[in-house]
Amino acid sequence: MKFDKLLGTKNMYRLLSLFFALLLFFYVSYQRLGTTRVSDKEVANSKLTTTKTLSLKVPLTLNVDNSKYYVTGYPEEVKVDISGPSALVTTLDNTRNFEVYADLSDLKSGTHTVKLKTSGFNKELSVALSPEKIKVKIAPKKTAKMPIQVRYDTSLIQNGYVAGSPSLSTQTVDVTGAKADIDKLDSVVANLNLPENSHGDYGRTVLLQALDKEGHSLPVSLSPETVKVNLPISQATATKEVKLELVTENNGVPGKTYQLSTETKTVKLRGTKSALDKLNSLRVPVSVTGVNESTTKTVSLSPTKAGVASVTPASIVVQITVDDEQDQDSLERALPTSSSSSKVAESTSSSQQSSTDELKNDTSETSSAASGSEVSSDQTTN
Repeated sequence: MKFDKLLGTKNMYRLLSLFFALLLFFYVSYQRLGTTRVSDKEVANSKLTTTKTLSLKVPLTLNVDNSKYYVTGYPEEVKVDISGPSALVTTLDNTRNFEVYADLSDLKSGTHTVKLKTSGFNKELSVALSPEKIKVKIAPKKTAKMPIQVRYDTSLIQNGYVAGSPSLSTQTVDVTGAKADIDKLDSVVANLNLPENSHGDYGRTVLLQALDKEGHSLPVSLSPETVKVNLPISQATATKEVKLELVTENNGVPGKTYQLSTETKTVKLRGTKSALDKLNSLRVPVSVTGVNESTTKTVSLSPTKAGVASVTPASIVVQITVDDEQDQDSLERALPTSSSSSKVAESTSSSQQSSTDELKNDTSETSSAASGSEVSSDQTTN
């Protein structure tokens, strides 16, 4: 009776409603959780099964004895096409924990075609290289230390101004390359590109170049690769008169000698005072190539030292006097004659010495005889 009354109360209905509501809530939540787990698994499986393609530029590594050999002809980078499961490709792209290399460890000097190799790639990934093979030149390695020369166009400096001696962040550079290329090395230059009408100090970081005698660039490595150059440019206000120093340039005709002279004894230099204070003469090279007889030549004068802006006059007339060298064969034929003369003189001297000795002996004998006569005379007297 009491239970029936309890079931009929409002509170009982409320409790039952709450119970079924909670039961429904937990049921729905459980269904959603199961669906989410299935969805996550499907996504994970989808990532593993979805194919992704990736193209990269990768630095090429060389496996070689760098202390002994120098290698040229290879590309700095190689194109790598990677395809495979999306998750693996993405991970590889983020970590970049792989390598493309050429194994040259068993190769000697010469030109070789080598197949590129890879490491660090998952086996499930497909990897294609471009190029697959490279041609390299392996040569004995050599290193040389060279001074740095600064080059610039003086015509870009404003009239009335002159450049001084450039200052460099380093004076020398280490040049490394194949022995054959290092043997051709003539200079290392820093080309300073001046703006037009430069009239103040100018500084830049300049890329260095290694050149042969013809001015061609050599395939070598430079350390450092760049140098900081500062070129002082100041107004040229000082003048100074200096004498000329004429010198022959280039090889003349074999068997000829050359003497240079000019009626111009001094020239006027214009430049900075500090530069002119160091100069007492102007060196003028005169080419005698192909000159086989005396002649005159007009030679242009130009500043050869930093800090000198101009030379007045701009040219001079040089007299080139050509003479024949003494014939070497005649000189050699003259040597035995001198030797014979020497022997004749020696023989004459010996004869004179012998005559002198004989004369001394005769004189000695005469002197002894005279002494004997004197003794006998004394004895007779007694």
